[in-house]
Amino acid sequence: MPAKTTHYLILFWSLCILPTVQASPTISHTTDSISVWNALTNGKIRPNLRYFYMNTDNVGEAYDAFAHGIGLGLSYETAPWNHISLGVSAQWMYNIHSSSLTPDPKFPILNRYEMGLFDLIQPQSKDILSRLEKLYVAYSIQKSSIKIGRQVINTPFINPQDGRLRPTAVSGIWVDWNNISNTKIEGGFLQAISPRSTTQWFGIGESLGIYPQGLNPDGSKSNYLGNINSQGIGILGITLKQMKPWSIQAWNMYVDQMMYTGMLQADVQWSTHQHSQWLAGLQYIEQHAVQHGGNPEPSKTYMSPGTMSRSLGAKFGWENKQWKTSINYNRITGEGRYLMPREWGKDPFFTFMPRERNEGFGDVQAFVAKVTYQWKKIPLKTQIAQGYFHLPNVNDFTLNKYAMPSYSQTNLDMTYEPKGYWKGMSFSIIYVYKNQLERGDLADKFIINKVNMSQLNLIINYNL
Repeated sequence: MPAKTTHYLILFWSLCILPTVQASPTISHTTDSISVWNALTNGKIRPNLRYFYMNTDNVGEAYDAFAHGIGLGLSYETAPWNHISLGVSAQWMYNIHSSSLTPDPKFPILNRYEMGLFDLIQPQSKDILSRLEKLYVAYSIQKSSIKIGRQVINTPFINPQDGRLRPTAVSGIWVDWNNISNTKIEGGFLQAISPRSTTQWFGIGESLGIYPQGLNPDGSKSNYLGNINSQGIGILGITLKQMKPWSIQAWNMYVDQMMYTGMLQADVQWSTHQHSQWLAGLQYIEQHAVQHGGNPEPSKTYMSPGTMSRSLGAKFGWENKQWKTSINYNRITGEGRYLMPREWGKDPFFTFMPRERNEGFGDVQAFVAKVTYQWKKIPLKTQIAQGYFHLPNVNDFTLNKYAMPSYSQTNLDMTYEPKGYWKGMSFSIIYVYKNQLERGDLADKFIINKVNMSQLNLIINYNL
C-alpha cells in the first residue's frame, strides 16, 4: 500500500474513534482489570498544528529567500494493558507559498534554510507531504519504559533538532530506566532514521549526505551520500544526581563501521539567600574513526581512518525565577574535525545557537553570552544571545569541512504562551543576524547564506 494512502487511512481511523477517546480518563483501571477494548478506547488522541514563516536576507543583491509552511499532525497512544501500550503518529506538511528553493542562476548556491521546512529530497514539491513519524509498542514499569519501533528520542548526538516543521525521528529499541533513585539510564539500538526536513525513512548509512556534504580533508567534494556501510547505532547514557548539587552525565555512541563518540559532562547549581542560584558546567567530548570510517575509499568515507577530535566546554551563570544568564565557552582542538551527521541532531555544545553549527570544524574557539527574562504578569519570555565563533581559514580544508568563515551571531527570541482559552498555543519570533569576522573580501560561496545575513522566523504552535 502506498505510504500516502496509509497515512490517510490512519487519519480517517483516528477521526472515527475520536468521540470514544477520553483526553483525561476519570476512571482508574489497574493493568489486570482493563480489557484490550478499554485500553484502546481510553487512549489519548493529541492533535498538533505548526505554522512556520522564514525569511532570509543576504546583504546586497545576493540570493534571498522566504517560505510559509504549515504542518498538521495526529498522535494516538492507547491506555496501558498489562503494562503494554501502542502509539502511532502521522504528520502532514504543506508549502503554502515560497520563493524558489532551487539555486538562483545569478548565485548558484544551495538554499540552506527555507528548503528545510519541507522535504530536501523533493524541494519543489507542492503536494501535501506526509510521514508516519511514530509507530511503536511500549512496555512500562513505574517510571521506566522500553519502546520498540518508530519514535523520537533526545540525546546529545541524536535529537529532534526541532527548528523546522517536523523533528528528526528514529526507529529501533530504546530503554528509559528511572527506577533507581537519582539515576537515569537511557540507551538502545537504532537501525533507521527519518531526519528533520525529510519525509522518508533511511538506513543508518543511507541517512548521511542528505544535508550538504562539505569537503574532504584534501579539498575535494565529499561523496559519502549512498556510500556509507553502517548497519546501526548503539547509544548508552547515564545521568547521576546522587552527589547533590552535582549532576554527572556520561554518553557513549558507537556507529557501526564508522565512528565512536563519548561525552562526559558535569553540572552544578548552588543557591543563594536571595531565592536565586549560581550554575556552572564542564563538558568533554572525544571521538575516533572506527575501521575505515564508513567506506574503504577515502573519497567516499565519512571520517578518515585513524582521525580523532576533542571538544572542551565550560559555562557559568546566575538565575532566579525571572532571569537566566550564562557565559559559555567551547574549544574544539586542532587535532581534527568534530564530525556528527547534521541529519541526526544539533550540537551538544554549551555555545550552540539556533541557525548555525560548529560541527565539521576543528581548531575552534567559541564564546556565547545568553540572557533570558520571564515576564511576571504576562506569559512572555524573551532572550538575547551573542556569540563569537573563531574558525580555521576557509581554505584550511583539513579543519574546515564547510568552508565557513569566522563569524559573530546575534539571536533575539520572544515566546508568548497564553493561558485560559488559548492554552496549548505558543507564538515565537526569532531574529538572527550573522556577521563576518574575517577581514577582506571573500567569494560569494563563502558568504551567501553563511555570514553577512539576517533571518526572521515566525512560529505558531498548537499542542493539545
